[in-house]
Amino acid sequence: MACSSSLVAAEATPVTTKKLADVLFYPVRDAPATTLSLNDTRVSTELKGILKGINIRVGDSVKLGDIVASMECEDYEIAVTQAKAALTAERAALKFDRSRLKKVTQLSKKKNISTEEVERRTSNAAISAADVEGLKASLKATERAVAKCAIRAPFDAVVITKLANLGDYLVPGSPILRLLDRDNVEVSAKVQEQDLDLLKQAKGVAFIANDKRYPLTLRAILPLMESRIRSYEVRLEFTANKAHPGSAGRTEWLTPSPFLPAELLVRRKGLGVFLVVNGNAKFVPIAGASAGQPAAFGKNLSADSAIIINGRFKINDGDTVRVIEP
Repeated sequence: MACSSSLVAAEATPVTTKKLADVLFYPVRDAPATTLSLNDTRVSTELKGILKGINIRVGDSVKLGDIVASMECEDYEIAVTQAKAALTAERAALKFDRSRLKKVTQLSKKKNISTEEVERRTSNAAISAADVEGLKASLKATERAVAKCAIRAPFDAVVITKLANLGDYLVPGSPILRLLDRDNVEVSAKVQEQDLDLLKQAKGVAFIANDKRYPLTLRAILPLMESRIRSYEVRLEFTANKAHPGSAGRTEWLTPSPFLPAELLVRRKGLGVFLVVNGNAKFVPIAGASAGQPAAFGKNLSADSAIIINGRFKINDGDTVRVIEP
């Protein structure tokens, strides 16, 4: 009996093993990426006239509502004065027409005035009231024009470029300054089609640039594939510190599920791995595995299984094995 046991031990193939959990790893995926400011604006004038002043220089920071430039405004201020005068005159005319209407209404009750005269006075009062409302709107428009003489920053920003000079005659839409929003920044990355699902499930997504790592979260996947390279543009948001707009780098993330190293796979009936089960080698195929590539951790495997490392090429399914120290 002792001889039989010794013979079996001698015939058993020596192998080394590791716990499956110790060889699993989470592959890193990456994609080229750049940072984009959500607001890269050319601030323009809404008026025509002479550029009177620019209050900031390239490189300066501004806050929302700060005056960054000003237009020559005298013509628009004159228009406000004229509009106020016209409104005052029309209010006086309306007051007179309403007074006359009140008198003719009283006379009509005593049958001392014709119906036609009452209707004419009523019409005059209504026309004057409409004229007053029109002049109010005109005054409001001229006051708005005066307010537009002061050109204000639409958001917190830094001045990138000066596009106009003092004394330039500008028309509506003429750009004056280029402002860049440094706070509202996100990452644009080109992700391969086969990596999209992995990115959706991934944790630990980051933007890497200039040896710095910035945590990200996925915001959106644009539904348009670039057919030449079969990639999609994705947009990601910073969750902590932000890189400067225009930074070039890469987006990196860990796959959500563990993988087996490619070098541990062997081919028998398909690709798979050998486990030690009750002193025998058991071949377990891995669905979807490809030669030379890491394989997704199979659901039919336990993380506590003993996977054969050395000796796996010499054995077949069901062979007796003897575990030795590596």
